[in-house]
Amino acid sequence: MLKKLFVIALMFIAFQSFGQGSVISANDFAAELKGNKNLVVIDVNSPDVYAKQHIQGAINVYVKDLYKSGPVEGQLKSNEELAIIFGKKGVSNKSKIVVYEDGTNKHNSRVWYVLKSLGATDVSALHVDAGQFSAAQILFTATPATKSATTYALAESNYKTYTMADIKKLPEGTLLLDGREKAEFDGVDTAKKSKGHIPGAVWMNYREVLTPTGAYKSKDEIIAAAAKFSVTPEKPIVVYCNSGVKATVLYIAFKEIAGFQNVQYYAGSYADWVSKPENQIVK
Repeated sequence: MLKKLFVIALMFIAFQSFGQGSVISANDFAAELKGNKNLVVIDVNSPDVYAKQHIQGAINVYVKDLYKSGPVEGQLKSNEELAIIFGKKGVSNKSKIVVYEDGTNKHNSRVWYVLKSLGATDVSALHVDAGQFSAAQILFTATPATKSATTYALAESNYKTYTMADIKKLPEGTLLLDGREKAEFDGVDTAKKSKGHIPGAVWMNYREVLTPTGAYKSKDEIIAAAAKFSVTPEKPIVVYCNSGVKATVLYIAFKEIAGFQNVQYYAGSYADWVSKPENQIVK
């Protein structure tokens, strides 16, 4: 069943346009698999999911292995530690990389951003849309794949994550966008332990930029969806969520697909903000 889902999911609708190669079409992906023996395919699912079935040749880099331990949820390890992790897995900053997961687009989008922030020159996210794709001849296996260890050389990158200090000194007119569930934003979702949102933030659920089946919407659809929340291309925008996962979906949609020029990402997000008791929260 999983194989069937992935096979269907890997065909991308031909007329959909994406910017800068950040979201790869299944046709292009299939061509790369056949023609580029050096392509690095990264499965970011948990090891147990990877062990059941994955794209043939894909290595497993579990997204949560990139997080540092501690009381603040989802915070990333240092750049140096992340580079060592990827290097040991056989990933170089010069590799041509495709990142995928089983079904949500959240975690592959975050790993995409992590790689870009570390200076990867050619990395794309492959997303799932089982409702619209045609069957593709992509081979799956339960046999784990490995690559020879290499060096992931940290390089200068335009993908710089915002810190708590940056959020505290945002220029006037900057739109701070909260991509979580409305109940979390309002501080009424006790299950999520959210007491509200960062002062000045505007709510827009990250799902607004995805189709009902979870694919990224087209450029025009993303612009139209964003406009309903007063999010427009000319505004400077900083996206955040609970721990930095969902916000990367908004980042890719706005910056990479819709072409918004000034989009930034607060990686620590709400979890980082509330880790300091002196920081105000708005209900």
